[in-house]
Amino acid sequence: MSFPETRLSTHMSGSSKETERRLRNLFVRHKRPALVLAAAVTLCICLCGGLVACKMLPVNDEIRLEELYDPTGTSLGEDVQQELLTCIDGENGTLVAGHYYDDYPRYTLVIGVEGENAQLLGPVYSTGSSGGMPHISTFQKDGVDYLLYTVNGGHQGSTYGEAGLIAFDGADFTWVWPVEGDLRQQDSQAWADYQAYWEDKLALLCPGGVELFQQSEHFVPMSPGDKQWYFSQRIRFTQEEPAVPDEIMDRLRNILEDATRDQNNPWRANNTSAQWQIAQVTPGEDTLCGRRYTLLATSVWNEADWLGMEVLLDIVSDDDGTYNVPCMLRIATGSREEVEDFLAEENRQTETLSLTTASGRKLSVELEMEPLYQEPNYLAVEQIRVYENGTLLQTFEPKAVWSIESFYLNEGMFMIRNGSVGGLDVRDLNFDGSSDLGILAVYPFPYNLPYAWFLWNEAESRFVFSTCLFSDPTLNEANQQVVEHIRGDVGRREEAVYVWTADGKLEQISYRQLSW
Repeated sequence: MSFPETRLSTHMSGSSKETERRLRNLFVRHKRPALVLAAAVTLCICLCGGLVACKMLPVNDEIRLEELYDPTGTSLGEDVQQELLTCIDGENGTLVAGHYYDDYPRYTLVIGVEGENAQLLGPVYSTGSSGGMPHISTFQKDGVDYLLYTVNGGHQGSTYGEAGLIAFDGADFTWVWPVEGDLRQQDSQAWADYQAYWEDKLALLCPGGVELFQQSEHFVPMSPGDKQWYFSQRIRFTQEEPAVPDEIMDRLRNILEDATRDQNNPWRANNTSAQWQIAQVTPGEDTLCGRRYTLLATSVWNEADWLGMEVLLDIVSDDDGTYNVPCMLRIATGSREEVEDFLAEENRQTETLSLTTASGRKLSVELEMEPLYQEPNYLAVEQIRVYENGTLLQTFEPKAVWSIESFYLNEGMFMIRNGSVGGLDVRDLNFDGSSDLGILAVYPFPYNLPYAWFLWNEAESRFVFSTCLFSDPTLNEANQQVVEHIRGDVGRREEAVYVWTADGKLEQISYRQLSW
């Protein structure tokens, strides 16, 4: 059999001598070149081994993100930026979440499981939006790793979004909220239920879970009227004890929504909602106007935008579960550092007045106050201390004041500075010769000005709460009567006359209705 010759063909002789000569030329005459060749081959083998060893080193974030992004088929633009959000190591893989975005701005969240060398072990889940960024939170519960995500976007004055909680078993992941199943299978019932769930809902991350919002049916973009999103409920997924009860968190969320609907929002627009996600709530001291709470929130759209808020919430509620108007102390937006520096600044004001008792004792009453955010001439009286010759005699205890069974006192204590009404009222209300202290007890007030009255008790060397009167009373010293004028319904006013009983209580002796 003959074979065609090629450029690689070699003529070989069939004689034994010729064969011997060829073998000698290979192994005898060229010993050094053969050693060089052997060394070169050895080096190549070592280099190949080095290449294998490099692949066993930890995968860097860039390679990991590129491998995660490729299968999505998502086209964001020419200059796509990428950010690794989290990695959770499991026994048979690593759960990876990546954020990809362009300058439009559009973004995509991709979640997948990788093995060695960033090789994907299965299909990924990808979803995205425009105008914002994804937010995630990870935690462990009962030995299982969880990843909670929100994906929100906005367009022409409207916002929308979705969220989900996935469980990672160390090899693969599945959804456990708001549906159960695998959303990577878009022909599944879980996918259909998921899409239906988020048609009229939106979620924001909060400590330990999410805050759900329900969409209004009457919202019209770029138009005054109903806001788009109303806070609905809070869902907690972690087992850790919250810093504040849910009922307080609910109130703070609604206060935040009211305060940022037309101002102090990231869009700097009117009629906005659900634009700040609460990152931290810190309870503070009890004051005479309620308990202080400090709130920090971050923008849904830009992690560089932060909001800080301080508010006083009444400690107790009425029997029907309703609460009184909260006292917004201050609110600020900016970077996190700017907001925290602003909240760290001292905002309280101190005012001292002198009183004289029937026995001639000279007292100094120190009021610690803080202006309200939208009405700086309206001050919340937070602490009251009484001194005699520099010695502290009494501190008004907030819980003791709040426990007094008087509807109007539940509002707190206030003072209006530079106004014709609402200032401190210092006079001898019970005609015993000692100055007593009257403090405005409501905010705001539509008609009447209820005052909480604290009478000096010489035997106890302190002021004791006595009563709450609807308005600035008139004192009839000749008859030792307290006359109260009350504004009732339109075209009607009332007058009540009181006298002091032997046990120091006001007793009504007459009442009549007067016309204007």
